[in-house]
Amino acid sequence: MRIVFISDLHSNIYAVEALDKELKNKSYDYIYCLGDIVGYGANPKEVVDWVIENVDFSLRGNHDTLISNAEPIDMHNPYVLKAAYYNMEVLEDRHKDYLRSLPKDFENDSMVLTHDEPCIPGSMEYITKIKEAYDTFSAFRQSLCFYGHTHLPGIFEKENNEVFYKRDNKIFLKEGNKYLINPGSVGQPRDKDPRLSYIIFDSENNVVEFYRAEYDVEKAARDILNAGLPTIFANRLFRGV
Repeated sequence: MRIVFISDLHSNIYAVEALDKELKNKSYDYIYCLGDIVGYGANPKEVVDWVIENVDFSLRGNHDTLISNAEPIDMHNPYVLKAAYYNMEVLEDRHKDYLRSLPKDFENDSMVLTHDEPCIPGSMEYITKIKEAYDTFSAFRQSLCFYGHTHLPGIFEKENNEVFYKRDNKIFLKEGNKYLINPGSVGQPRDKDPRLSYIIFDSENNVVEFYRAEYDVEKAARDILNAGLPTIFANRLFRGV
């Protein structure tokens, strides 16, 4: 089975359209989204509609929670809140109902899915360092955890009692090891590469492949500015930070 994992679309329809075009040339069985469908960007309706029509399973990220008023959440950054209020005004009730309906995490016998981290899904904690990953591995019994939130593509691997970080384009997973796998961000990459990021997990061959694709950053930034959203959300798209 081949699963496309995406995360952090953040109302960026131009990145999503480029992703859609990319996937037409890829072989896969399902698309899973790890949350933060909305927020930051200027085109939440179009992005939510794409997810509803194309994604087989999605989680609810912290921005989705805030914007859909799914439950109380502690987010106070004034720039984030300004973008959230814009997204709230633009989205229709059906979009918010959809976002509210999404779970914060999922697990089966082989994998865990979460937006932020599996210890307490919804905590908004980041896993970006070896120490953070090491502490997190004890939170799940399965060999695989797919997560988003950081906007940074990469894999933490635990072998015996050591943890390693990998950024190779193609990574073969070893039986008996544990993994924290992040596909990066479609709508707002932060690894100094402005191209959208996603992965395909091949469960039969036990391999994860990372992909990048160009999209029209200028149009995405223009829409953000035209909507009166904070300039920082437009500028960072060009630099991937």
